[in-house]
Amino acid sequence: MSNILITGCKGGIALDAAKRLARNGHYIYATVHKNESISDTKAAFLPMKKNVEVFKLDILDEQDRKLIFNLPIDVLINNAAIGNSGPLLDIDIDLIKSVFETNIFSTLALTQLVMKNMLDRGKGKVLFIGSMAGLIPMPFLAPYSITKYALEGLVFAFRQEMKSLGIDVVMINPGSYRTGFNQKNMKNKYEWMNLRNYSNEFLDRITKEEKMLELTELKNTRGIAKQIVKAVQSRKSKKRYVAPLLHWLAVPIVRLFR
Repeated sequence: MSNILITGCKGGIALDAAKRLARNGHYIYATVHKNESISDTKAAFLPMKKNVEVFKLDILDEQDRKLIFNLPIDVLINNAAIGNSGPLLDIDIDLIKSVFETNIFSTLALTQLVMKNMLDRGKGKVLFIGSMAGLIPMPFLAPYSITKYALEGLVFAFRQEMKSLGIDVVMINPGSYRTGFNQKNMKNKYEWMNLRNYSNEFLDRITKEEKMLELTELKNTRGIAKQIVKAVQSRKSKKRYVAPLLHWLAVPIVRLFR
């Protein structure tokens, strides 16, 4: 059985996977972004609470990151992420920088810390939760999509660098799931967009793209959570795990025609 650290474990895909891994006997460090999320997250693990430790880990906070350095982590699941939305023509660059800070820079900083401990022990496994949106960047959701696109490059390079050192590096690509994450991102643009500056035609295009995304969302995260469990428990992990398969098969077709 493995000791597994999961970031951004308040809900959605990460919580589903964490519960499955805990039921399988693994010890889970389920971390959340804010202290106020701890009690609800603990409640989600009640049937298997002996296998789970829930605590705050803001990956942007260097002091929080240092707290986990001495934990005996066998598997790191980098799930914590944020997003934003709106036209690239107008969005403040600082908003995009903040998404990169969480989804790339702080994720990398945490991984470096954990990997150094893994190297001392001679083994380990690191999963990065990417997105199909990193393979098909979504219009008007670009601040999120482009960071997941960058994550593809980060994981590819990391895998090559670590493969002779006993550490597996794995990419997980979820498709669209109705966890509330997409809806939150889509609302973010209204905090900075002045709708009077845009034509009705342009705003209708945004609405159309959002509706298309919502139509593809699956209500149940079971498929991708099972893939994460498989990636963790496989003696020889694949480079990439995806779900749902239909979304994955659509990637080259959509890339060809968009």
